[in-house]
Amino acid sequence: MVPPDKSPLIVDRATHPMCYLHSWDVPAGTRQLLGDRWHYAQYHIRPQSVLVVGIGNLWGTDCWWRLQDMMYTTAKAGWSISYHEVGNGSLLSVEAIALMRWQASMLARDGGVEWILMVDNDALLEHDILLRLLSHDRPVVFPLVVDPNPRLPLAIAPMSDPPLVPGQGLKPVRWAVMSVMLFNAHIFNVLEPTAWRGDDWLFSQALHHLGHRIYVDTDAVVQVTKGPTREGSMSLDGVLNGRRKLWDRLRNEERDRRPPPGFDAQTWDGFLDPSGTYYAVDGKVARGQ
Repeated sequence: MVPPDKSPLIVDRATHPMCYLHSWDVPAGTRQLLGDRWHYAQYHIRPQSVLVVGIGNLWGTDCWWRLQDMMYTTAKAGWSISYHEVGNGSLLSVEAIALMRWQASMLARDGGVEWILMVDNDALLEHDILLRLLSHDRPVVFPLVVDPNPRLPLAIAPMSDPPLVPGQGLKPVRWAVMSVMLFNAHIFNVLEPTAWRGDDWLFSQALHHLGHRIYVDTDAVVQVTKGPTREGSMSLDGVLNGRRKLWDRLRNEERDRRPPPGFDAQTWDGFLDPSGTYYAVDGKVARGQ
């Protein structure tokens, strides 16, 4: 709209027949966070929203509090963060994890978020890892997953194709290990449920079929407490014994949700609930100040 003493525009009033109005409830902080991306971002009721999904809840040592600190760091940067854990839908099936990931993808679509981060229970996340992945604004971005104590040589159990090392920036790959995965939720609108079945290569092939590829941020490194399972290299007895142990752990083992080593509830951010579960929140809020 232009003041009367200036050169008038074709549309100079809100009642003009060519004036189409819209109002999306986007908080000012979110507009500021979007920055230049606001000019090309599609309208969304909650832009810059991320659903973090734990694939299961059998967290490895130090994995839970690192996940909490990562979400807290991302939220402090202005992102909308939600969290959800999914249970094992088919314990004795080789498709158990595939079903959990498919369930996570449905949660993202039903919840109306823009992004979803799927995290396995053995990932040792750095506090800024999600911010690093989001900064690329790519539909599919993985961090570089590193197994510090591999049980099998890389020739038998590789982590990506081609192999990657830290410090190479953002690299496209044919496939990469699916321990930590960031997706724009829109890709699930056309991704078939069968894409989650089978191995990492099949999933990558399904993405390629839709015109997407996996990018790995080799500067965003995530270590895991144990490398990916390669049951094809195990005996049948070994596979069955592993399933028995997992069954027992899932039913009887207390979940490791301890705080960081040396955590002090009086001075640190975060708090513990009555069962000792750690949540990363602003310290003043946690202490009722």
